[in-house]
Amino acid sequence: SGPLSWPFLIYPMRLVGWGDTSVKYYEIGNPLLWWASAVVCLLYPLRLLWWALQMQRRCSRWRSLGAFLRFWDDSRFLWGGWALHYVPFLFMGRVTYVHHYLPSLYFALLLLAFELDHFFRGWRRGRYLRVAALAAGAVAFVVFLYFAPFTYGWDRPAKELAGRRWLSTWNIFEDFYAM
Repeated sequence: SGPLSWPFLIYPMRLVGWGDTSVKYYEIGNPLLWWASAVVCLLYPLRLLWWALQMQRRCSRWRSLGAFLRFWDDSRFLWGGWALHYVPFLFMGRVTYVHHYLPSLYFALLLLAFELDHFFRGWRRGRYLRVAALAAGAVAFVVFLYFAPFTYGWDRPAKELAGRRWLSTWNIFEDFYAM
């Protein structure tokens, strides 16, 4: 798969044989976390530009320049780590696979957590923060359980996993005899 497809998990990768009697592994992870972290990473530079323009026009929501600089100091390492691990693959002339994105994904997930913390900062004292955090954690856990057979191995026919195909590009099961 090409690097442009990695952040949105367009082409996950089959590992080992996919015969009915062999154990099957599919390099897919948690699609919701991949997609949310990709959106955060791609929108981050646009948000910084938007905030810089607002600060120049003196209509910023930031209470002070110091608050914005603290956000910048804390988040630039995470976005920079994602970019430094991802961008070089866009220029490589060798075969690339989705697992090359995993170091970038680490930083993307940390940036997602940082951005969620920043977004919910105003809710810190309310019970809504706990409800939102529990709901997000529960959804992420349910999706993890749903895709766990791919991570830990599936020893039954791949046809039983065909319903877990969220995108048409995912090659979980291909029925060669279907009309």
